[in-house]
Amino acid sequence: MKKRLASLHATLLFTAALFAQPLPEQLQRFADTQRPAAVSVAILKDGEITYYHFGQLAKKMEAAPDEHTLYEIGALSSLFTTTLMLRMGEQGVLNPEKPIADYLPDSLSPPAFQPQRCAEVTLPGHPVRRIMSCSNDLSRASVCMTGCDLASHVSGLPNSGLGVYDWHPIGKAAYLNGPAPELQEAGLLQKLGNAPFKAEPGRSYHFSNAGIALLGLAMEKAAQKRYEALLHQYLLQPLQLQNTKVDISAEQRTRLAEGLDRRGRAAGNWHFRTLAPAAGLKSTAADLARFLSVYMGQGPQNWENTILEGQQARVEVSFPTLEYSTQAAYGWLVSYLPVAKPRLAVWMNGGTAGYSAFAGFVKDEQIGVVVLCARAESEATQLGMELLKAL
Repeated sequence: MKKRLASLHATLLFTAALFAQPLPEQLQRFADTQRPAAVSVAILKDGEITYYHFGQLAKKMEAAPDEHTLYEIGALSSLFTTTLMLRMGEQGVLNPEKPIADYLPDSLSPPAFQPQRCAEVTLPGHPVRRIMSCSNDLSRASVCMTGCDLASHVSGLPNSGLGVYDWHPIGKAAYLNGPAPELQEAGLLQKLGNAPFKAEPGRSYHFSNAGIALLGLAMEKAAQKRYEALLHQYLLQPLQLQNTKVDISAEQRTRLAEGLDRRGRAAGNWHFRTLAPAAGLKSTAADLARFLSVYMGQGPQNWENTILEGQQARVEVSFPTLEYSTQAAYGWLVSYLPVAKPRLAVWMNGGTAGYSAFAGFVKDEQIGVVVLCARAESEATQLGMELLKAL
């Protein structure tokens, strides 16, 4: 696969020739609003990857980013986790359709949903009021979520209010206390056990970082290996992704862009442990572009089933601020873009205290976009979607 690296000025000239207006202005305007934060954009088109870079690695370091600059990618990490689930499933290490309780020891039993029995009750008084009264239906067995439920966010588990990492791919990010690096496996399950379900597992979409973390835990217990070791074995090594990690080396740290909060102040890096499968990875434009190319069908032949299964739309997604008709796949969101030439875009985004990230593609047209920005709450998703519509 051919690769080209363009400087800032060459980028704008090349973009003007490659795309119709106003894409060059959009790229420049986005970069200007994020100054001095590092910004890296990768565009996949016609079997080629072109990189565009703006800003600087840190406020006190004028060096420019490149395709090997590392960024925190937040919830984009979940795409690697759900893909890992599929690869492990294909190799018989776990069955994604089985309850995850089958893979956890008794000491780490996951929460189970107790079906409800509801009836309409008429309250005395004037005017007459009618309410629904619900209680546990002990005549029905409790329901445990499967790996598939967790991967497609239909487990019914909550995302916010747990005191862990609250973030939503569609709603506005809420950086409350950030991640809880000291959180252990038992602590995560205790928090989930004390929280009410949003819905019965398998019924409706409710995004949950905690659910993805629970999926990672189940995979660890099924294989008796730590999450990052599984990631290296099943994904990173086969796909030759050298810079996608939870814990980066000293050399990689020199290539980590300094993250800025939404006001442009330096934001400390977040450290994930139990929550790493949901949001703990750092990566580069080059690695994410490679990952997208695999999902676009340009990877190893034995990955065909994985990528087809991974991007298959499964459940409707409804959210007040969602602009497009959208369904959820395994980790991915699948949106219908009603532009002049309608497109089905597969995408996801992520964010932490100092970073924003977007990755998306239109497989039928072999178009992909990665946007990485070392600044929180940037419009990386908006830019990514505009690029997918305009390419």
